[in-house]
Amino acid sequence: MQIDKPNLPPGRSNWQWKIRLAGTLLSLILLLWLLMRQDWSAIFGAMKTLTLGTLLASIGLLLLRHSMNTLRWLILVRAQKIQLSLLRAFQLVFSGLFLSNFLPSMVGGDVVRIAGIVQQSEDRVAAAASVIVDRLVGVVGMIFVLPFSLPLVASILKSSVFGISFLGIAPQKLKDALNKGINRFSAALRLWLRQPSSLFFALSASWIGVFSYLVGVWILARGLGMHVSLGDVAGVTALTYFLTIVPVSINGYGLRELAIVGLYTQAGSTAEQASALALITRAFFLLVSLPGAAWAGKIIRE
Repeated sequence: MQIDKPNLPPGRSNWQWKIRLAGTLLSLILLLWLLMRQDWSAIFGAMKTLTLGTLLASIGLLLLRHSMNTLRWLILVRAQKIQLSLLRAFQLVFSGLFLSNFLPSMVGGDVVRIAGIVQQSEDRVAAAASVIVDRLVGVVGMIFVLPFSLPLVASILKSSVFGISFLGIAPQKLKDALNKGINRFSAALRLWLRQPSSLFFALSASWIGVFSYLVGVWILARGLGMHVSLGDVAGVTALTYFLTIVPVSINGYGLRELAIVGLYTQAGSTAEQASALALITRAFFLLVSLPGAAWAGKIIRE
């Protein structure tokens, strides 16, 4: 299977890559600076409080989340009469997850799925569009969690330093990126508007995936001694999600961890507890994606 990069205007691909690489490096530098200021004995102490049952439950719920995301995409694919087996869907999704740990999603995960699904259908437009609509449904599913972020946003706005650090992104660039994204998703979505039931079932799978992830993180947070409610976890997760989908870093490296530490500290946890949670959840992301390593090479060579 030959995987090609998305068609972009001359020079744009290199420009976007440089922006993401610079954003990733800056975020990682800031994260390292933050972690160097923490009491690592307290961080390791918090990690030692986690029981095996807590770790296994959290990993299991994270796997459930990705399983629901796979089911979400499969529903959208089959709605277009594209024959894709459940096993093949898992192979493509987890291969994409694995590659996205090292590459921007549009070069790693999404392109693997698009190239894999195109082989399964004569309608290449619908096949490629299924990945775009799947992303849109995932975003919509997370939008329903945003109301839980309102108390935290109000608290953030009272802190000028925190507000500047997280809201200082150029608004015009965000507006331009948002408009381009809306136009792109709208064009792809037209194929599914004739089958609203498929969108409903896909969104339902997305909600189950989001809820399982929230519960998994909440279990970890409570195991670390963090006095947070499920609503607090939902609020932090929603803000972190929408912050990291802005294409300024590779797979949110550094930026995600900075956001988690800052937001949970704002919610009342210690920086050491929040740092432990950020590091453990990142490690779990890598661990859960490992099955994709066994499939990624085979899929790329097809």
